[in-house]
Amino acid sequence: MKKYVLIPLLIFPVMIFASSNSAFLALYNSGLNQQMPAYQSATIQLVQAQNALYSLTSIFVPTLSLTTQAAGVTLGASGFVAENPSLDVNLGMLNLYSTQIGFALPLNLKSLNFNAPELSISRNLIVEDQVNIMQAKYAYSNALWSVQNAQWSYMITLAQNIFNWHYYNEMVSTYSQEVNTLQNIYNSISPLNQTQQNTAYQQLLAAQSSLANYKNSLETIPPLPNYTPYSTEVYNEALSYVSSMTSNLSTNVNINDVVSKRADVKALEYQYESYKDAANLWFSPFIPNPTITFTVPLNNLSGWQISIGLNFQLLNGGVNVIQSQQILTNVQVGQETLQNATTTDISALKGLFLKQKALQISLTTAQNNVQTALQNFQTAQALYQKGLESFDDYTLANLSYQQALIGEENVQQQILVNEIQIMQTEGLPFGGEGI
Repeated sequence: MKKYVLIPLLIFPVMIFASSNSAFLALYNSGLNQQMPAYQSATIQLVQAQNALYSLTSIFVPTLSLTTQAAGVTLGASGFVAENPSLDVNLGMLNLYSTQIGFALPLNLKSLNFNAPELSISRNLIVEDQVNIMQAKYAYSNALWSVQNAQWSYMITLAQNIFNWHYYNEMVSTYSQEVNTLQNIYNSISPLNQTQQNTAYQQLLAAQSSLANYKNSLETIPPLPNYTPYSTEVYNEALSYVSSMTSNLSTNVNINDVVSKRADVKALEYQYESYKDAANLWFSPFIPNPTITFTVPLNNLSGWQISIGLNFQLLNGGVNVIQSQQILTNVQVGQETLQNATTTDISALKGLFLKQKALQISLTTAQNNVQTALQNFQTAQALYQKGLESFDDYTLANLSYQQALIGEENVQQQILVNEIQIMQTEGLPFGGEGI
């Protein structure tokens, strides 16, 4: 009869965050950039939103534009006039209370001489400064949440895949040994003992079914980025990083307070504030909003000019009425959206904390199963050493103990993944506090 060297598995330790995690982080970053288009899009939107917010809240916002005019001929009352090619250099320097201040410097490309530079000051008569700033803050906070949410989501996916691979791989290994052992037991039973043979056959079929299910589950796990193979080393690095990331997580928090600080909830608060500010100008669609521009040549201050630009439709088919109604309606919509989102987020976080408690109960159950399986294994080992138990029965007891250890380890992995989900739902910066 073939013998097997069986070593009981150890319960995995919570390892300290170390430099070896760099390989796992490289794997994570590679997958995040390759397999998460939402992350790429959110990153671009975050930069754009940050720039837009900066342009509204900062005084010094330098801009530079170049406008060219080709050489040509213009027919006027005095006849044909030849136009020289020119290059206008426009430098914006200040954005002071929604007033744009800048310089224009025309360059004659034919003579390569600069014409007189001009100072320009321009603004709209009616400016919704606070509305625009709140909308910009909304866009920034929303984009920030999208980036962080994508980072957390991929970490959960990657960790779960690696943990599943380890669990299924270990279960395939133990059940392969169990099937071989049960096959030996079945073959050793005399056909005359029909009852015992049927019992052994049912046990063999159950083990074969479990083995097939775990093998199928193992095949469904998505591949790692960059064709990296799954391995015990990858598993240990992932386990070390996730354990360190979640080590400072506290479940004793004020859920309402935590949710109110989330970037997406703050975004909805900014949006609601912008709607309320806009409602103060509900009449704006009914009145013109001219642009006033003051220009003065710097070499001739007496040659200043003031111009007013006006673009207003008196009759537009009731569009202005609809716009005004929408401005007032947005206040109620914004308030309800904020309340619904906050309620949903609070409920989701409460659900994860309840799941954490349930997983702790499952862990206690798994630990009890380990103790029971260990006692059975120790009893079988003692009987086997005295010649009172067959090697096959001793092997099955050892395998049951190993499977109980793997089950306990799997529950611990589920706890870690749920803790990552809690950190994501709390809106913590990616990586958590202290990493």
